Amino acid sequence: MEDAPTLVSGWAWLPSIILDLILEKLIPISDYIRFSAVCKHWQSVALHRKKQRIKSCHKQIPMLIIPTIDGSSERRGLYSVTQGKTCSFELNVYYSKRFCGSSHGWLACVDENLVVTLLNPFTGRTISLPPVPKSTWRSTLAYRCDYYINKVVLSADPSFLPNDYEVLVIYDGYGKQIAHFKSGDDAWTSIDQVIGFDDVIYYKGQFLGVSLGGSVFSMNVSRDQTIKPHVSLLVPMDPGTDNKTYLVQSSQGDLMLVRKFKRVNYCKRFTKSLHFKIFKFERLRFERVNGYDRFTETLSFKVFKLFCAHGERPQWVEIESTGNDALFLGTNQSMCVSALDFPGCQPNSVYFTDDCVDVECHKPKGPHDMGTFNLENRSMGTHYCLDRLQKHMPPAIWILPSMV
Repeated sequence: MEDAPTLVSGWAWLPSIILDLILEKLIPISDYIRFSAVCKHWQSVALHRKKQRIKSCHKQIPMLIIPTIDGSSERRGLYSVTQGKTCSFELNVYYSKRFCGSSHGWLACVDENLVVTLLNPFTGRTISLPPVPKSTWRSTLAYRCDYYINKVVLSADPSFLPNDYEVLVIYDGYGKQIAHFKSGDDAWTSIDQVIGFDDVIYYKGQFLGVSLGGSVFSMNVSRDQTIKPHVSLLVPMDPGTDNKTYLVQSSQGDLMLVRKFKRVNYCKRFTKSLHFKIFKFERLRFERVNGYDRFTETLSFKVFKLFCAHGERPQWVEIESTGNDALFLGTNQSMCVSALDFPGCQPNSVYFTDDCVDVECHKPKGPHDMGTFNLENRSMGTHYCLDRLQKHMPPAIWILPSMV
């Protein structure tokens, strides 16, 4: 019995060099947190290594921000796909609308004046950005503000680079408008184009966007005022029959393009309750199919990898497998992890959430179009399923857990 305190003390005061070696082997942030909870000495070593860890090549697995059981407008739940359950704690999020982006552990919110706010739900820190320029060809009145902005993507975590991060926003509901912001700027810089974009990624020091047809463009914004912001075609793509296209970086650093195929279903509308009469009144402003509600359903995905032979133009080549990689797609910045690092994560699969920007498609069943797709056997699966009482809540969104 007398030896127990000595044993505990010995573990508590292991040399920092030994603890550093242990930390290097930890990848899931949950293991990192457990390490920090052992004792004050271990916690101090973990904090000392925190910046090195976040900047390292180790990637966390995204978690799903979901509505709370009681439908709170001030809190959100957190769901782990590897454990298949909701975390015991909730996040304080004082925002009851759709998030229009999730990047580097930060969520993007927008208000009625199109002011974008970045929110880190793990620390409570917020960053206010200027109002997004209004569309030159589409009225904002046709959209709710939270659906007017398609996606917001960051170049880096503002926690570590507060004076050197960039933001790109795709907006106007159909991605016909894009704008760029750099920390320290007073306003967004609009990038002239008439292409329309589905997704954007920060890849090897520059923003790349994928058009509605699947071609990839670079976003060029210079500090030189004489050079007009513009987009440049990098990799052309033959238009397909897909409904959505994403760009994602593999765990090995390769650029991949993902095409999502979905269909629109129609169901008969009923008008028995007062609640539904209000619902019907709202849809008369948008819906073109009288008597029916519509909702989207994802059917499958195809993945392409960028190949560039020596001296030849880069081109997309379809691949049947992503190996051990798992992709996380939605309104978030598209992400990828190696399933080998996270027991319970399905390799060669796509985890997706409902990212439809047509609010009308969310009314009959809620933002329910989410699940998993196995690229090997082309089968659909589920991760988190909306409760019946949650169907009127904002869509779920992937986020990287953060400790800073």
